[in-house]
Amino acid sequence: MSTQQFNRRSIRLKEYDYSRPGYYFVTICTRERECLLGSVSNSIMTLNETGKLAEKAWRDLTVALPMIRIGRFMVMPNHLHGIVRIREETQPEHDAQKRGLMNQTPTQSQNNEQCKRCGTITGFDKSNPYVNDMKQWILMKDPSTTLGKIIRHFKAKSALTIRKRMGNSFSWQRNYFEHIIRDRKEFFQIGNYIKNNPANWPQDDDNPVKYK
Repeated sequence: MSTQQFNRRSIRLKEYDYSRPGYYFVTICTRERECLLGSVSNSIMTLNETGKLAEKAWRDLTVALPMIRIGRFMVMPNHLHGIVRIREETQPEHDAQKRGLMNQTPTQSQNNEQCKRCGTITGFDKSNPYVNDMKQWILMKDPSTTLGKIIRHFKAKSALTIRKRMGNSFSWQRNYFEHIIRDRKEFFQIGNYIKNNPANWPQDDDNPVKYK
């Protein structure tokens, strides 16, 4: 299965409601696609300490965001593939702000503007490990769920943990790739693609060795 088929759309569909219940396939890359999360040998992915922290943060998404479910996923040397389900029974009424480009990772200026606005809102609990900085609280103050919010939460939480534990400046690539899973056949095709990713690493478009 070609990676081009499923995980190379980084621009959200403008009219699609990304809070819509369903299954989504996402790919999140490290900054500059650096191989910081582990290595592949003999078709087996071995996580280093950074990769293990990223994996734990992905698994823990359902603790902070109980309205989602995590499907098959794989942490690779410089990216993470995963299937996310947004559950139908937890979704509030849809609105236009959840559509399209609104779900991209915000720019620094957008983050700054959000921080200015949230300064007047009460309820910030510094003791909660899932909201231990302002970015985390911004993500959780609205009970609605979008794919963009899920990814922003994962990036912020995992990067913060990795930096503290590893003492480095780890970060993820600003955007992410997504694919809306339309049917059962596609769901299983993508699941198999994720499972076989380590075996296909020599031909992977994200493998920097491929271009040497």
